[in-house]
Amino acid sequence: MIYDVVVVWAWAAGLFSGICLKKNLKKIILEKTAKPWTKVLMSGWERANVSNADIEPTRDYFTQNKKFLHSIFSKYTNWDIMSFFAESGVEIVEEDRSRLILKSWDSRELLNCLLQKLKKNNCPIKLNFDVKDILKTENSIFEIKDSLWEKILSKNVIISSWWKSFPQIWTTWEGYNIAKSFDLEIISPYRTLCWMATKRDLSEISWVSVDLQMKLFDKNFEKKVIYSETWPLLFTHFWISWPIVHNLSNAIWEYLNSKKILEIDFEKYILENLFVELKFDLEKTPKRVLKFFDLSEEKKIEILELQNWRSWKEAKATWWWISTWELDNHMQAKKIPWLYFVWEVVDVTGKTWWFNLQWAWSSAFVASENINKNIF
Repeated sequence: MIYDVVVVWAWAAGLFSGICLKKNLKKIILEKTAKPWTKVLMSGWERANVSNADIEPTRDYFTQNKKFLHSIFSKYTNWDIMSFFAESGVEIVEEDRSRLILKSWDSRELLNCLLQKLKKNNCPIKLNFDVKDILKTENSIFEIKDSLWEKILSKNVIISSWWKSFPQIWTTWEGYNIAKSFDLEIISPYRTLCWMATKRDLSEISWVSVDLQMKLFDKNFEKKVIYSETWPLLFTHFWISWPIVHNLSNAIWEYLNSKKILEIDFEKYILENLFVELKFDLEKTPKRVLKFFDLSEEKKIEILELQNWRSWKEAKATWWWISTWELDNHMQAKKIPWLYFVWEVVDVTGKTWWFNLQWAWSSAFVASENINKNIF
């Protein structure tokens, strides 16, 4: 049998792809594990995040190609996914910083909704199918092979894989390997959305959080602010953390890539050149922090020089992946018609606070809709 569509990996974008494809299409989702729901169940610390009510793509997502973001998000928005869940009887509430989360605070409700929608749409999931290779035959049919060389044939393929970071939930490199086998441009992957190390010993204020403004600078271009954000920051020994730092780690990668610094020893470059400027509100700053940095009305700013990221096990994402320049505005590989890449296998990473799951919904919808329009 030749399928109309094969979706590779049953994470959020993979499940949603199966839901958005036409009901009459012959389709299947291939999943390498026996428990593909882990990432969905972990969303929002098991409270089930959905999206964010205030999304501006060029502000809230990091990538080489900002125009690409507008094209995808204009076709499926945060309001569209809110309508999808509302029509499915799933209640969503808005919390701080416009994040959208299930009223039930139970990620199982989100998962059950997706699985029920899949079943109604006649889209089965084949578990324990570890995709190792995809070939395109002379008659434009894809051959998908697993580790035991079982073969599945399909007219269209949607790749929706997780990356190297967070390996404790069965993350995978296969999406990377498949893209490489088709000679698509790959941005060298590195960990991100994680804590960052500083040169200074912060033990005296370890586990103290402060609401402040943080700006990123390069010593070679000190007058130019690379990135700026205001949010609580957590100090821990030689590390700084919390969402503001997760976003900082993304901003650093975007900057390093734009300056072609990734082509040299970038870790050495970070160590020698990058620093953050912390601007404190004295009324909101704990006494321990005031004393540690010797802050006063005359001195409200402190400089911290940076070192590196925490480990792959603690990173919530990988930066980068498949270049968006390799994809059209339907998430389809320009060089390989009918081969699609969605969600975290693409070089788009959102800020912390529910932006990455919206990227899953939007990219999956766009790829599926293009197949719906063009399948024959």
